[in-house]
Amino acid sequence: MAGPLDNRLALDEPARLAPNDWSNVEIRMLECTATGFRASSELNIRRCAIVTLEVPGIGSVRAYVTWRRADQFAAAFFEPIDLSKARFMPLNGEIVLARLLRERAKAHAAGRSEEERDLRGRIRQILPMKPV
Repeated sequence: MAGPLDNRLALDEPARLAPNDWSNVEIRMLECTATGFRASSELNIRRCAIVTLEVPGIGSVRAYVTWRRADQFAAAFFEPIDLSKARFMPLNGEIVLARLLRERAKAHAAGRSEEERDLRGRIRQILPMKPV
């Protein structure tokens, strides 16, 4: 059974990210959980960098970058957030499935088998399954 920290919001909306103390940039939020987020940006953010994300309804939240691949990166919040207070607009299941299928195809084409396997598992979780 999923706990409160396991909820994952699939997103496709702009957000503000401060990669340092003197600037901020617009990124594209792809997912958010209570413990972190995944986003898309052409900004070259290095792994382990400390960033600040503006979360609508919550405010500034500090995080550290855990990975970066092509134009996507993920970061973990230093302290979990209350997702119920975040004012993001979650996507519907069909849009999420389409995005995951595209990401899986890119991972397959690039030979990133571990990423492809992870995406395949997430796709299976979304697909409606009928008992046999």
